[in-house]
Amino acid sequence: MIRRQQIEVNKWRKVGLLSAAFFVLFGGLIGCKKDGNPLGQNALPNGSEMNSGGVDTFDLFTYSVAEDTVVAKNPRYNLIGSYNDPSFGEVEANFYTQLLLSGFSPDFGNLNTLAIDSCVLAFEYGGYYGPIREHQFEVYALNQQLSADSSYTNTSTVTYNGQQLIPTNNNQQLITPSPQTQTIVGSDTVNPQLRLPIDTLFARDLLNWAESAEDNTAFTSNFPGLHVRVNNSMFSPGDGSVFYLNATNPSSKLTVYYTQDGEQFEFDFLINSDAVNFNHVDFNPSGSDFEQVLNDTALGQNEFYAQAFVARAKIDFPSLNDLPKDIIIHEAYLDLPVSYYPQGDFYPSAEVFATSQIFNDDPRKFVVNTGGEPVPFNPSTSSYRFNLRNYVQNVLSEDIQNNGIFISPRLFNTSVERIVFNGPNTMNKKAPRLNVVYTEL
Repeated sequence: MIRRQQIEVNKWRKVGLLSAAFFVLFGGLIGCKKDGNPLGQNALPNGSEMNSGGVDTFDLFTYSVAEDTVVAKNPRYNLIGSYNDPSFGEVEANFYTQLLLSGFSPDFGNLNTLAIDSCVLAFEYGGYYGPIREHQFEVYALNQQLSADSSYTNTSTVTYNGQQLIPTNNNQQLITPSPQTQTIVGSDTVNPQLRLPIDTLFARDLLNWAESAEDNTAFTSNFPGLHVRVNNSMFSPGDGSVFYLNATNPSSKLTVYYTQDGEQFEFDFLINSDAVNFNHVDFNPSGSDFEQVLNDTALGQNEFYAQAFVARAKIDFPSLNDLPKDIIIHEAYLDLPVSYYPQGDFYPSAEVFATSQIFNDDPRKFVVNTGGEPVPFNPSTSSYRFNLRNYVQNVLSEDIQNNGIFISPRLFNTSVERIVFNGPNTMNKKAPRLNVVYTEL
């Protein structure tokens, strides 16, 4: 179980090459845009250090750029919970999901004599963000079908019935999640789960709809799905949490436990890769340091930010234009230190991507850290180090434009991770720095 480490995800797919530049489109396949210049590909030869120049005084302009909306459909994790970030403001996450049948046209016998023992909506945890606190959970039935053809974003909503499906007696809605403690289900010990009790009258309706459905299309026409959310009071700054749920894990499902003719049974409703689901995440940065930087980019010289779903950190390199054009770049490393203390609850992303709009007439973002792989957080230096050799070389050879780079959490559309970067004018010990080693021709 992961607490403050990297959350396991499918690796981003490395895509189209831009000649020797090895740039990759951020989030999609492309072909080659134009031929690159194969400069900077050779290692620095032995004994040539005296003929090389090292430059570490580049002007960096740092700030944050807001995103309008982000695709949130069928994510790696469903998000649930809320917290109050001292630097970013309030965050609340919830989700919408279909349930699918584990068997078509099941025979439950006489539903009038069947006794519903219990009903549980369960999700296996995939991690969490922030200090664990008690949450008030709510579950509602959807009135509107989810469509596999719709492009749901983090601001999308679907209408739902106002009847609360978690029983309100005995404070069953109030749950303190336990993502690090194994769960007991009957006589079995399983990986940690969030288990939400569901009203047994509604469970009977589910069995009735399941029995009459020949396939999932017929079932979802009668029962479109669920909206799972929290209804918390505002947490104080630095408090609260969002939980990452492995919704497509086989253990994540809704189970009806029932008794028929004295014998106990159970029937599962599944949340698998065929089920449509999406995250809805609300952010309220009002009055926060993050909001101030979004409104005044000059403040990003002190501290700048990246937050999943909401904003990417941006670094511009105006001084690159002052370098000679006829040089070979052997090294170009960008070090970005962050403001973070070990064991903090709002940890920086385990991995990030550096991307850029490398062509002025193409709005797409390309991965520009050499090799195309995500850059890991280094806890010993509390920073990220990017290899920008190919980016700098191709800027100087005028094969691409010097539009600066964006820094984003790798889990940009399936987490609530955020990063506080030190700006060039930081009061902290370490400032960001671009260091270049080159040889003049």
